[in-house]
Amino acid sequence: MNSAFQCLSNVPPLTEYFLNNHYLGELNFSNPLGMKGEIAEAYADLVKQAWSGHHRAIVPRFFKTKVGHFASQFLGYQQHDAQELLSFLLDGLHEDLNRVKRKEYVELRDAAGRPDEEVAEEAWRNHKRRNDSIIVDIFHGLFKSTLVCPACGKVSVTFDPFCYLSAPLPVSQERTMELFFVYMDPRRKPPQHRVVVPKAGKVLDLCVALAKHTGVPAEQMMVADVFSHRFYKLYQADEALSCILDRDDVFVYEVAGGLAEPGGALVLPVYLRERAPPRDGDPGYGVVLFGHPLLVSVPRAQLSWDALYSLLLERLS
Repeated sequence: MNSAFQCLSNVPPLTEYFLNNHYLGELNFSNPLGMKGEIAEAYADLVKQAWSGHHRAIVPRFFKTKVGHFASQFLGYQQHDAQELLSFLLDGLHEDLNRVKRKEYVELRDAAGRPDEEVAEEAWRNHKRRNDSIIVDIFHGLFKSTLVCPACGKVSVTFDPFCYLSAPLPVSQERTMELFFVYMDPRRKPPQHRVVVPKAGKVLDLCVALAKHTGVPAEQMMVADVFSHRFYKLYQADEALSCILDRDDVFVYEVAGGLAEPGGALVLPVYLRERAPPRDGDPGYGVVLFGHPLLVSVPRAQLSWDALYSLLLERLS
């Protein structure tokens, strides 16, 4: 309600119309489509309170009660749709302030090849014969519609009145992802990066975007979801980024190149474990995971216990 009122009350011609009491001479108490002038009077009272300069804040109880009386969907104190309220308010103010007391029947004519300007002027005159208020003066306009019959090719042009336009908000096609990048060089601490990627992209797109920050080729990266000190999932390059949620802890690891080549390196997951103190009634020691796991690239030619031990010792040093 606040946003809808702020929107309308900051339209100078409309606010001045109520502050100067011009509405009093145009209240329509007999319009069957209106609300006997009650919405217009309640809105005028609210505008005068808001622009009096005597209040730091106002509580629109009277206005809200009137709105809820004529539109039950706005009863209660839960959150309501501002656009829906604005639509109701514009229509209600128009009918309560309609200068036309008796609406006559208006026959609509076809364009029949006449210029658009002539057809539009006629449509506006017909609209004003049934609808004439401060709301029409400020907000109403005409839509041009052109229909072509696919059978005979006849073109029909009409101009339809409107009071407001519902425009969809643009939807971003990108998302920002936060992640840690783990270098193969153990001397470099894993920095945190924020990268912008397509919402409908693949994991490879994430690697390509990250390559611009790190200088590491995208084909030498592996993306992992880390949870509770272990790998929850290792992602393939062709998987959709929608599989990765914003709340996931994402780690991207630099790995050796040529993994798919014969004789290339193997990528081994490494978990960090430590001895846990014994629990009550358990005389022995347990083992728990800690820290973040690693992905270690091991050359196939060095697949021995001693070589593997030396490599891991270097990574953990």
